[in-house]
Order: sequence, then structure tokens, then C-alpha cells
Amino acid sequence: MMEQDIEAGWLRPLIADRLTPFMEIDAARLQRNLQQMQQKADAAGVALRPHIKTHKSVWIARQQRALGARGVTVSKPSEGVAFILGGERDLLLAYPVVLADTLTELLQVAAENHARITCIADSLNGVSALATAHQQQPTAELAVAIKVDVGLHRVGVDPESDAALTLAEAINAAGLPFAGLVSHAGQAYGAGHPAAICEVARQEIALMRGVQQRLMSAGFTPCPISVGSTPTALAAPVAEGSNEIRPGNYALLDLTAWRLGLCTPDALALSVVTRVVAVNTHYAIIDAGSKMLSSDKGPHGTNASGFGIAVDEQGNQFEVVKLSEEHGFLQFSHQAPAVGALLRIFPNHSCAVVAQSDRFVLRHADGLAEVLNIEGRGKFI
Repeated sequence: MMEQDIEAGWLRPLIADRLTPFMEIDAARLQRNLQQMQQKADAAGVALRPHIKTHKSVWIARQQRALGARGVTVSKPSEGVAFILGGERDLLLAYPVVLADTLTELLQVAAENHARITCIADSLNGVSALATAHQQQPTAELAVAIKVDVGLHRVGVDPESDAALTLAEAINAAGLPFAGLVSHAGQAYGAGHPAAICEVARQEIALMRGVQQRLMSAGFTPCPISVGSTPTALAAPVAEGSNEIRPGNYALLDLTAWRLGLCTPDALALSVVTRVVAVNTHYAIIDAGSKMLSSDKGPHGTNASGFGIAVDEQGNQFEVVKLSEEHGFLQFSHQAPAVGALLRIFPNHSCAVVAQSDRFVLRHADGLAEVLNIEGRGKFI
């Protein structure tokens, strides 16, 4: 019965009501994903500050806020501007700022709309840039959190060093509010399975609490802890001692999450609807290429073998093995899909796919659909 349920999770009606290719989000599955994460945060007594880089949609962010999310996380200042204009008033910019001018527009829009901005820093250069930016826009509400490297080795201070204390002192000297500690255990994507991901989460909170203790002993209180990644948020209990979680991908999910054992196919809310445009003895060719699906094989070391799984209405599956800009190449063993047939592709990495399109189709359970804008699309500065 379980195997049948899992197989059924791939099956969705394919409705030929518009030209292909297009990105489709299943409204019921999206809502269920949002509710489950909010319930997990509420049960643990922590704030959920979702990372909106996954969906980049003001409408979806509003659904998250309506369920109880407290603020949002954004990737870049221009993305933050789009979401302030869309109604958000409490934003964490999860990207290191080292040039004051980077924040000019964001802080101006934040001040005009009475929005609070929290930035991260992992260097004295970063703190200096944030201080200068605030001097240039003193009416903006700006706080600074220290980013801690908990194993991804991308951005963050060494948790075993005194760097966090040095930065906290610099933040205080600059007259900026100290907003605690922030981490992202992105290495969890490469952990392989839920038990290993749980161990990543355990190591993350141990490192964060060690840094927190040293800062609090030096008088930096309160010192809240904010952690964030979808794998740890789904696989592990909310870490004791954390105050906030910041998953993003959980809203839509993708083949990466499925391969890691974090969800069933039935939870995959995002797909790309495509049409077969040619068939030869080697491949079936579809009208969705790298410009639609992206060339992403999964974040942080997951490195899938293909570029997605295409499924027809009967449940037959075809791996997307190659991409050119406007075409996808499907591998088939026996029966190829017919020219003109509609297929649904479940992609490796939903964040990268959303970044390719200006709009998405929100499909409701009754088959009706509405087209919504992706306000964060192209906001890379």
C-alpha cells in the first residue's frame, strides 16, 4: 500500500489550457507544506522566518505570514526591496555586505515603509560597511547579526575563535543593535540521508551555543540563535536553544529533498509542464530546456545524474538526461512518449527553476488556475 501511495504521488492531471512550457505550483500541496513547517515551529516555540529566495513570490510570502511566519529572509538587497514593496516589514538579509552603497536603496525603502532590516556580518569590513550605510540613512531601522560558519565553509566566523566577540564589540562601538547569531548548515544537502542530516543539525546547534555562551559571558545579551536549512528543518527536531528557523525550500520542495528522503513525491508542489516536440531513436525532445529548468543538479554537493524526472498521466517516467537552451532530452527504454504529449517535470532544485520565470501558474484542486507574478525574479544585486 505504501509503494502504491508513493507511486500515486507522481500523478497529477495534465491540463492543456495554455502554451508550454510553464511552471506550475499545486495550491493544495503548497498550503500543506507551509502549514506543516509552521506547525513544527509553533510546537517548538520558535519563530519561523522563511527564506523567500525559493519562491520569490509576494503572494506566497503573504500565505506564510498569514499562517504565523515572523518576518522573511531574503538573499539580496534588491530582493528585499521587492518584498518591502509587497508588504513585508521585518527582513533578514542573509548575505554579507562589504560595501555601504549596496544597502542604499534597501535602507531608503525600508525607512519610507517603516520596515526593520537585520543584516549579517562576518568581518570588520562588513561591520564598517553597515555602519556607514546606516550613517547615510539614519532613519532606517537596522540591526546586525553575526554569521557563524557551522560547516559549509562559505560565509561566517570560525566558531572556535574569538572572531564573534571581536565583531560584537565592533557592532556595539558602531552604535548598531546586536541581533544575535545566524547560521546556515548547507552542508546538510550533502549528508545523504535523514540520520546524517540530524547529526549535522546537532553539530550546528552545539557550535552556535558555544559561541552564544562566550558572547553572553562578555555581556552581549540577549543573544538569540537563528538557524536555517530545509534538510535540517525537515529531518531533525527543532534544536533546543534555537530561537528561530529559516528554511526556504520546504514551501515547494524538489527532487533533491525527495532523494534525501525528506519528503514523498506527493509533497512536491512545483513542476514544469512541457510538451514533446520530437522523437528519434535516441531521445524524446521536449520544449523545456536550460532556460526553463536551469542546469542545476542540486545544491551543495547533491549532484544528481540528470536534470529532472518527466512523468506522463499514466505514471510513466522519463529522466531528463541532457539540456540545450530550449530543448530537453528524455531517455526512454521501451515506449517513447508521443509527439505532442504533455509531460510534467519535477526538477532537481526548485529555487533555481523559479529564478528562470517571471510568472507561475497556481493550480487549484478543481483544475482552475491563476497566473501570479514572481516579484523577486532577477533581483540579484
